[in-house]
Amino acid sequence: MTALPVLALLVLTQAPAPASEGDSILLAPKVGFFKSTTPLGGAPFFALEAGYITPLLDRRLALVAEVNFHQPKASGTVNDPQLTRGEQEYRLTEREIAFLLSAVYRFEGALGAITPYAGAGPGLYLHQATAQGFGATTVEKEGTLGFQLLGGAELPLGPGGLFLEAHYHFTRVGMLTTGSVNLGGFLAAGLGYRLHL
Repeated sequence: MTALPVLALLVLTQAPAPASEGDSILLAPKVGFFKSTTPLGGAPFFALEAGYITPLLDRRLALVAEVNFHQPKASGTVNDPQLTRGEQEYRLTEREIAFLLSAVYRFEGALGAITPYAGAGPGLYLHQATAQGFGATTVEKEGTLGFQLLGGAELPLGPGGLFLEAHYHFTRVGMLTTGSVNLGGFLAAGLGYRLHL
């Protein structure tokens, strides 16, 4: 057996040491791809996380604040016999900024060096819908409450860890341009690097 497979096996099977008191602060940038549950298209997703590993549950419970941004779009044509101008193109852009607070349980040692985690919490979602069509532009804004569910896994690297995670967001809006819909959806894949300070 060569040295490389042996090293990989040791990394994957060795359980991480419990976080020390000096590793209580978490900081992480995130990028990913978000798909709304509406006909809006998928869009890049950007976020910044700050968290605190509490003394609770053997230091496995973290409180995490996050702000994220994505801007899905939709476009097409409307063809209605009652429209005197015939077929008309439209474009809808929905900008969303979310402020989230989640309780996250970290399953330290569950998969050797890899730490799975799962969490949930409420959020404030700020929406701006811009509709362009029929020679006019309409802008609507609305703030709504909602929640997110999340899950992921982190692999130690340097002073922190690489992670991959998925989210589900739910937040219902009632704007004229969108109708009454859940403008949340799925973060299909989110990548980042989480510092432990």
